[in-house]
Amino acid sequence: MQSGVAEAVSEEEALVAELELLGIRYLSRQTHYQAVQVRPADRLLVDLVRQPNSRTRESVIAVFLACPHYAHDVPTAVAKLDAINPACATNLRLFYTAAVFLQHKYRSRLEPFLREEWLWLPDLFSADFGFPGEDVPAARRLALLGYVHREATGVLVNWTGTYDNVAYKLIRRWEMEQVWSRSQ
Repeated sequence: MQSGVAEAVSEEEALVAELELLGIRYLSRQTHYQAVQVRPADRLLVDLVRQPNSRTRESVIAVFLACPHYAHDVPTAVAKLDAINPACATNLRLFYTAAVFLQHKYRSRLEPFLREEWLWLPDLFSADFGFPGEDVPAARRLALLGYVHREATGVLVNWTGTYDNVAYKLIRRWEMEQVWSRSQ
């Protein structure tokens, strides 16, 4: 963090500022703090999924959609979380799996915005959760994942809607930024 401001900036605010550097700009900010770099990928994933605020915690899905190469750091992040907070490790596995399914569901809308060659997120955890193969539509797999998420965490949330909401906010922001850049 930048000196002089570091003490006044919350961890959540620093994370949101770092996400902006990755092109994830749909989360609202509380300060004008600007990050100068993004922490290492495995640490970013761990720190995001451990946030108390759900909007920040769930943004880890957007990280995988915006930066599919971060998939390489998932096993390291999961191992770190398993050692310090197994519940957070489970959430990271579930959020990652949601990103895998969302990538299939929204490929045509995501692909134009990725700065790198299209990378499919490897499906690391579906077998662990007992999901059907890829012949089942992504929307159906997301619905099943939402059920599994509820069962695994005991949190009675519309997880399927939560996953879709993250993808919608990310893609919608990118689409608006494209319109804004054309109008200038």
